[in-house]
Amino acid sequence: MNHGGNVWQGSGPAEWLDYSANIRPGGPPDWVKRALLGAMDNVAYYPQLSMERAKNALAAALGLTPEQVLPTSGGISAISLATRLSVDRVRIPAPAFLEYAQLSEQGGLAVERRPLLAGHRVLEPAEALGADLRENTLVWLCNPSNPIGAGFTPPQIEALLSAVEAKNSWLAVDEAFIHYCPELTVIHRIGARQRLLITGSMTKILGIPGVRLGYLCGGDVLPRLAACQTPWELNCFAEAVLLALPDNLDDVRAEAERSAGCRERFRAGLEELGIFVYPSRSNFLLCDFGREVKPMEDFLKEKKILVRQCMNFPGIDDGRHLRLAVKDDESNRRFIKSIEEAMQCVENH
Repeated sequence: MNHGGNVWQGSGPAEWLDYSANIRPGGPPDWVKRALLGAMDNVAYYPQLSMERAKNALAAALGLTPEQVLPTSGGISAISLATRLSVDRVRIPAPAFLEYAQLSEQGGLAVERRPLLAGHRVLEPAEALGADLRENTLVWLCNPSNPIGAGFTPPQIEALLSAVEAKNSWLAVDEAFIHYCPELTVIHRIGARQRLLITGSMTKILGIPGVRLGYLCGGDVLPRLAACQTPWELNCFAEAVLLALPDNLDDVRAEAERSAGCRERFRAGLEELGIFVYPSRSNFLLCDFGREVKPMEDFLKEKKILVRQCMNFPGIDDGRHLRLAVKDDESNRRFIKSIEEAMQCVENH
C-alpha cells in the first residue's frame, strides 16, 4: 500500500477505524460543510478561470499577497508544479513523502536521497541535505516531516536555504502539516528569498481529502509555474472552502490544539507498551516496534483497524515501523488496547 486511507475495501469506509490516514477525526467542521452545500448552486457553471476570488481568500488566510499564492487541486498538484522548475535533479530526505521522487522521475529528473535519520536521531536540515550540493538542484523538505513528524525551526530551514541559494538551486518546503505547528512556518520568507517555494494542503486540518485543496507559494517564478496548471483546476467546492477560510481561522487553531493534546496522550500510552515513538509536531506518530510489524498489522486488520506500514519509505523500510494517525482520545485508547493485544499475540506464537 503506497498510501493510507484504503477504506474502500470490504463494505466501505464505515467499517474501518482508520489509523493509516492522518485526517481530522470526525471529518470536516460545520463551517466547511455549509460551504460545500452552498457550492452546489455553482456546479452548473465553470469555475472562475483566473481563480481571483480563491487567490484573494488564500492570501488573506496565509498573510501573503495574491501574487504570491496559487490554489491547487490538492497538495499533490502543488508538488507536481514545483517539479516544473528548470532544474537537473532533486534532492530528497529519506524517509520522505513518496511523491517527491515519483513526480520528479516522471519529469525526467534524477533523484538523490540523503538520510534524515541517524538511528533514532533526526538530523538538522542543513546537515542532512546541504552537503555536497550541486547547482540546479531542487531540494525538498517537509516541515513537519512526513512520515517522522519532526518539526524544524525557521533558523534551521534558513540555514539550509542559504546553502541552496549559494548553489543557484531551489528549496521547496512542504508545509502540508504546518497548521499543527504554525510557529514553524517559513511562509513569511516568501518574496524575500526568491529561491524558496512552499507547498501546502488543507486536507488534513479540515478533514477534506475528497475536495482536493492545496496551494503553492513563491516569488517571481510563480507565474511561470502557474502557466503549467490545467484550466479550471480548482473546482467550485474547493473554492467555496477557501472563500470561507479567512473567517474561520480560529477553528483551524482550535483543531490543532485539540490534536496536540490527543497526540501527547496517545504517545504516552504507546511508550508505556515499550514502543519507541519519535517526537512529533504533526497529527501522526512514527513508531519503531523493534520487531516485525506485519503480524501485528494483520491482527489489527482483523479487528477492522488500518495502519500505515512503512516498507515503501526509504530509510525506515526495515519492517519495524508503523505511522499512526492521531485521533480522538476514545479511539486512541481503543487502538492502544488493540495493539497491546496484537503484541501479546505475536509474542505467544
